[in-house]
Amino acid sequence: MSKIGVLDLNVIVFQIGRQNFAFSLDNVKEIIKVPSITPVPLTKNHVAGLINLRGEVIPVLNLKEKYKIDSYVKSEDARIIVIEKSGFKMGVLVDKVLNISSIDQSQLSECKITTLDEIKAVIKQKEEEKLITFIDSDKIFEESYELAVFQKVNVEAGSSKIEENELKISRQERYILAAIDNQNYALNISDIQEIIRFADFSTIPSESDEILGVINLRNEIIPIVNIQKLLKVQNKETDDETKIVIANHSNMKFGFVVDRILSVISVNDEDIKKLPTIANYEDIFEGSIKSDDKMFIIINVKKIFDKVSSAIYEEFKNQGEEALEMVRTNEEKQVVLFELNNQKFAIDIQKVKEINRIPNIVKVPNEKGYLKGIANLRGDVIAIVDLCLLLYGEETQLNDSSRVIIVELKGERFGILAKKVLSVSKVAIENIVEVDQSFEDEEIKEKFSNLDIKYIKAIIKQNDDLIIQIDPEIIIEE
Repeated sequence: MSKIGVLDLNVIVFQIGRQNFAFSLDNVKEIIKVPSITPVPLTKNHVAGLINLRGEVIPVLNLKEKYKIDSYVKSEDARIIVIEKSGFKMGVLVDKVLNISSIDQSQLSECKITTLDEIKAVIKQKEEEKLITFIDSDKIFEESYELAVFQKVNVEAGSSKIEENELKISRQERYILAAIDNQNYALNISDIQEIIRFADFSTIPSESDEILGVINLRNEIIPIVNIQKLLKVQNKETDDETKIVIANHSNMKFGFVVDRILSVISVNDEDIKKLPTIANYEDIFEGSIKSDDKMFIIINVKKIFDKVSSAIYEEFKNQGEEALEMVRTNEEKQVVLFELNNQKFAIDIQKVKEINRIPNIVKVPNEKGYLKGIANLRGDVIAIVDLCLLLYGEETQLNDSSRVIIVELKGERFGILAKKVLSVSKVAIENIVEVDQSFEDEEIKEKFSNLDIKYIKAIIKQNDDLIIQIDPEIIIEE
């Protein structure tokens, strides 16, 4: 299984029938619409046939047939993912390509219920999403190398085309297609180190708006460039599809935010079209390419770096060790923010095991009225606490957005009901006021005068909000 760095694995996620699957992006050459497929007699049932890809004959596998999922029905969303290893190309027929994503290795769980060698693991991105089955494409190649005979025949059939085909292959480049403010762009994959899920970055005092801030990526400080300013587009609100692209130029890494990763394609030199000389910012663009009848402007990552390199060096020189330590050290804490009784609460993320939808809660007789009952969590029986009852004497008003936050302390798990989980947020240490000090502040004292402070660990000041950080250890000791 290939890895991106230490923790992340870049994958392409696709759908077959009603199930989601993923390949590592390493072997993916391009994604194409489904052309005419020529059946091949006397081959395995899951070999869909052969396609002609710009003069190359490529075998295509039908994973629906291989994994006994509903038979393939051609649709507008169907695609063929072309994968390549050791010069051997193969197409994989899928119903729909969903996205390109960066997966933390901790999200991979070994799949033990199948005998298929290529099914390595399952991926759980978020609790409300489907499980994704991770397929080791190397194993598919090992099983299907006999299909390479089709490519061998293809080359031998026209010896005069061998040099031409080899030249075309050598001139091919892979591009990642991305959207920024509803505009389409392409990035040469050779300039990109990895793609990660969006994470809040630390802003640093600066007179320049070319650098948005810095992130700590596996103990390495990465500046985040304001590419939207260079492109003269808007910074959009972040969502689940927002990604940070980490680029590498001259051994200097930097990141920039994109709204969505769309696809990966392979492009020949002759398919890259020059932009008109009157095009704005031609110095950071190097042409255009087409995919699915849409035009994508190629961003020259090296030119982006040239434009902001002085700002990057200046920022780190000006801020010195203080700026770096702000991110490297534990000057920030991550907390899970949730809502109860129109008030925001927080729990240290280190104590949160997971967040789930509300399970079936079985009421049991008990003396502690704030214990809602017990629930079966994958074989573990855990207590469910209604924090609203404990703090306000009122039951939590549950709805479709409600969740249970699973906390683990001293080897014991229990759940805390939340009317709504808001986010995982970073909080600066200076904005966390310990409870003993908090109630010396008259504003805080007045606002939370009706609460028993023994359950409160601290008050977090975030913008204009006062957030209660609870101490789950006190709850478990009750």
